[in-house]
Amino acid sequence: MINRLKVSQVPVIRAAILKSQKMKCAVCEITIENSGCLDHDHTTGLLRGVLCNNCNGIEGKIKNLVTRGRRWHKHKDYLGKILLYWIKHETDRTGLYHPIHKTDTEKRELRNLKARKTRAKAKKG
Repeated sequence: MINRLKVSQVPVIRAAILKSQKMKCAVCEITIENSGCLDHDHTTGLLRGVLCNNCNGIEGKIKNLVTRGRRWHKHKDYLGKILLYWIKHETDRTGLYHPIHKTDTEKRELRNLKARKTRAKAKKG
């Protein structure tokens, strides 16, 4: 038998789960001062926890993107492979940089150049 909540029960259950999470988002752990989002698995319908609005939206987007990209992998396996790929490449493996990549210094220099041009134009005008 499915133990489905009534809509009227959602605020009470959400508050109880949030209290059990010490008033923190289950993902990013920021303090949730308002109600937060009662998160559930969209496949099974089971409640998982309370998330802040930001994490709830991102979790849904990740699920949709993983669904699109996973091909023959299960969601968790695919996402795990992405994480392992990122970890593997935290250290340089090629010594090569993408042609359009800008370092923080280059970005700052471009901003400064733009600001100098804007000031010079304003001074003339």
